[in-house]
Amino acid sequence: MLTGVVVGSTPPSSQSPHEIDSAASARSGGPSARATLALCAAILAAGALVRLLPCWNDFWLDEIWSWESARALTSPLGVFTEIHDTNNHHLNTLLIWALGDRDDWAIYRLPAFVAGVASVALAGWLAAQRGRLEAVFATLLCAACFALIHFSSEARGYSLMVFFALAALAASDRFERSGSRTAAAVFSACVVLGFLAQLFFVFFWAGVFVQGLWRALRRGGDAWRRLLTLHGLPSLLFAALWFVDLRYLEESGGPPADVPLLLARIFGFTLGLPIARELALPGALFTAVVLGLALAKLAREGDDAWLLHAIAIVIAPALGFGSLRPEVIELRYFLIGITLWLLLASFVLADAWRSGGVRRAVAAALVAVFVAGNAVHTAAFLRDGRGGFERALRYMAAHSSGSEVVVGSDHDFRNGTVLLFYARRLPPEKRLVYLPHRRWPLEGPEWLVVHAARRPAEPPALLELRSVRRYALAAEFDYAAISGFWWGIYRNLAAPGDPLPQRTRR
Repeated sequence: MLTGVVVGSTPPSSQSPHEIDSAASARSGGPSARATLALCAAILAAGALVRLLPCWNDFWLDEIWSWESARALTSPLGVFTEIHDTNNHHLNTLLIWALGDRDDWAIYRLPAFVAGVASVALAGWLAAQRGRLEAVFATLLCAACFALIHFSSEARGYSLMVFFALAALAASDRFERSGSRTAAAVFSACVVLGFLAQLFFVFFWAGVFVQGLWRALRRGGDAWRRLLTLHGLPSLLFAALWFVDLRYLEESGGPPADVPLLLARIFGFTLGLPIARELALPGALFTAVVLGLALAKLAREGDDAWLLHAIAIVIAPALGFGSLRPEVIELRYFLIGITLWLLLASFVLADAWRSGGVRRAVAAALVAVFVAGNAVHTAAFLRDGRGGFERALRYMAAHSSGSEVVVGSDHDFRNGTVLLFYARRLPPEKRLVYLPHRRWPLEGPEWLVVHAARRPAEPPALLELRSVRRYALAAEFDYAAISGFWWGIYRNLAAPGDPLPQRTRR
């Protein structure tokens, strides 16, 4: 039997599970309960597989940075008192610290993987109360969405953040329906853990808080007590977190936001579109139309969850980024909004499917494009991962003139941190010597690593530095999609040793 709770619209508590399931069956006019469960289970299994495989691709800069921060802690409390930068996702850093120093970094991605798979299951479970078709569509959209796949295999807090948002959504709905103290405790725990997973959880919390405030203003009386019961403890703990850590927080830095490209990436990696600036506006219009249809549907049904979703998906991010005006804005900051939008989109698709005719054909076509487009992004990710950092270092080691692999780069922190992390994977007879820019000899290091957020259309074949250092492009190591860097590996033409083989892309 596939029943559950979803986004504030709940059946009367007097309905039995059998009656609820019968109502869902009548509404869906679709697959039986057994077929729905089998479909969702098969989709979930496929979604788990495409999340598991990338767990073994290369660690990238932000994960390595988190790993180094965890290793430097003098105690677990240090995650709150010793590290004050935005790369510190408290819960993720604690998990890395607890796992210790491991040669196989895939284990550090296990919490994100488990949370990512559980989020897909939760999305289907949340959608199930509206109908079986909603459950199938929600499971399919969340399982196939590349943005969610990507962060389900990354040792950071974003996948955990999404999971705790969905779990808090289910708990708050159950509390609204039954007044269960257990549900209230689960909600409070999920909110606290969500904040510790990633601070952009605040967008979801703003939505669910305003929804509760709206109910209290309309109903009065017991609704105010319910609001305090749900949000009292999370508010106190957030204040404590502010006092010991957040007020000292420093921006970790990154490339400035390119808004058209940012939008193209958000909608492309959500909807399965090619990443092109020209598609940013069409993608925005499409998502706005679907969101508008879903919110209007909830409002017509008397479901005040329209308010929660409008704030969490659009209003809170717009107000937050509009007031703070951070230099760096990334797709990952919108991951909760993406997930909630997919949940709402499943309602619109299910309604269109039930209508039959042209609307069903359009829904089928949209789902096919969504799955196929996201599969293209996923295939590239499985092939290229977050970069070929270890392979690049091994390439330089194999073609170095001696036992020392002498390397410089165009960014000492971004590239140097990664190279030094992978240096322990070199063969025993080779040793990395990374030269910060200020320590370069006149003739330059033997190797030069040049990085970029996107592969240049035509990477220069030759680089000339200060008229005395000439480097030839020897190899390229690309990455797919969201996290990572393209690396161009350049060899000093004055370096001794055998000529390099013809330039290759890896």
